[in-house]
Amino acid sequence: MDPITILSAFAPVVMDLGKSLINKFVAPDQFKPATIEQYAQMKQIDLEFFKVLNDAGSGTPSYPWVEAVTRLMRPMIGLIVLATWAYMHLNGIATVEVDNFASAVGFYLFGERSLFYIKKK
Repeated sequence: MDPITILSAFAPVVMDLGKSLINKFVAPDQFKPATIEQYAQMKQIDLEFFKVLNDAGSGTPSYPWVEAVTRLMRPMIGLIVLATWAYMHLNGIATVEVDNFASAVGFYLFGERSLFYIKKK
């Protein structure tokens, strides 16, 4: 694999490291809840934030079935790209472009969620 492709997988981790260093040394102290109500309100804001991120995929208002089909197409396209990558590697005809595209799709499908779970722990 291309070293740039391998190093690009660590870009989110490096970005989080940079953010944490800035927050530790430059940013002011963050709010710490004093009561259960404040903690529950913070968690509710986090939940609303992630709901907005989840709904951000829809560009225009449409019928619910159109939205469902659009959301189902994303994993299907990812599966097609990853299956093409596997086929080309099994037959020995893989190219750097296919590796780079498959790594981008793989990060789109798995990397962001993995980073989300790592941040929560």
